[in-house]
Amino acid sequence: MNCEIVTIGSELLHGTIIDTNASYIARTLNSIGLNIAFHTTVGDIYTQIKDILFQALKRNDLIITTGGIGPTEDDLTREVIADLVGVPLVFKKDLMDQIVSIFKRVGYSMPENNRKQAFIPDGATPIPNEMGTAPGFIIEKDSKLIVALPGVPKELGYLLTKKVVPCLKKYFHLDQDVISSKTLKVTGIGESKVDTQINDLMKENHNPTIGILASPGDISITITARAQSEREAEALIKPIEREIRSRLGITIYGINEDTLPGVVTNLLNKKGETLSIVETFSGGELTRKLQGSLLSPLHESIVIVKKEQILSFLNKKGSALEINKKIAESLAKKIKQEGNSSIGLALLGTLKEVERGYNVDAYVVVSGDNVIGSYDWKMGGDISTLQNRSAIIALNTLRLALISKM
Repeated sequence: MNCEIVTIGSELLHGTIIDTNASYIARTLNSIGLNIAFHTTVGDIYTQIKDILFQALKRNDLIITTGGIGPTEDDLTREVIADLVGVPLVFKKDLMDQIVSIFKRVGYSMPENNRKQAFIPDGATPIPNEMGTAPGFIIEKDSKLIVALPGVPKELGYLLTKKVVPCLKKYFHLDQDVISSKTLKVTGIGESKVDTQINDLMKENHNPTIGILASPGDISITITARAQSEREAEALIKPIEREIRSRLGITIYGINEDTLPGVVTNLLNKKGETLSIVETFSGGELTRKLQGSLLSPLHESIVIVKKEQILSFLNKKGSALEINKKIAESLAKKIKQEGNSSIGLALLGTLKEVERGYNVDAYVVVSGDNVIGSYDWKMGGDISTLQNRSAIIALNTLRLALISKM
């Protein structure tokens, strides 16, 4: 079954807001076996919306629209869909009562223009919205479905998962199959290298399928299987997972919703280790990533910006300081002692401005009684990218040092 996502709103075309709805809808519908064939964005112009929806109906079994069902003059989705299907808009008192109750709940009286939101195309099934004032609706045309949802992400997510997905499963008979997936999280190597090592598996397998998604410092490999039961789907996934693990080894740090900071935090706690950090050019980015959990074993963190401050921290005299691995080792040992922790980590480097951004020569050293690791690299980019990627490299260096102790 093919689906088209149509996101409606001139603000999306002007770049004033980022469309997160389409990716959320795609993930959700893919998980129940619906294929996203097209994603179209259109502004708040009646004729253009109608043309897009007309084309979408010709080439898809399902159209999901977002936006354009608010109370203002430029909210045109309900009118366009009614026109396209060839039915009038009808007033729904139960929807009106719900909208009024939402305003009363927050202590306001309902403006008259919100009455518009209680109208839906004749014959449509309303989707009451307990999260906001924009009810959605579902309507059929020529054995195809159009689902109109609000553009507010929180409201859309609630209605899609709680109300629309069960309806789609029933309408398209998707309950007959189970779709299960497992995601392997990879770090320390690039997307092209991952592709080189597993692209034969991607070509050979259609059930399960294998997909790669890259983000800064992190690659997700998702294995998705369709079967008649959860157990059968898992049985299809396991041999593929086993083969991928044999090829990528320790570059796989976790699964599904795991994050690298979370995995490192769990490893530290499991081994009874505590950590202190000294950072320079990364500006506290490594510390920020590790402070995301209440269980963080971080004892102390120091950000040192200037070379003379590094000298002072190490109790060294002189005006010259060469940034190298030896200094990073000294910093890691010193912060371990200062923080009274079992492991010290130093992330050291200097930013050099170049024509298109900055370059950095960087070093990370992990120093503990039984946990030792180091890595050095050169990288270019803008400051925020360098800081983020360097923090990820430091986390992975710490992870590798911890698992080598196992």
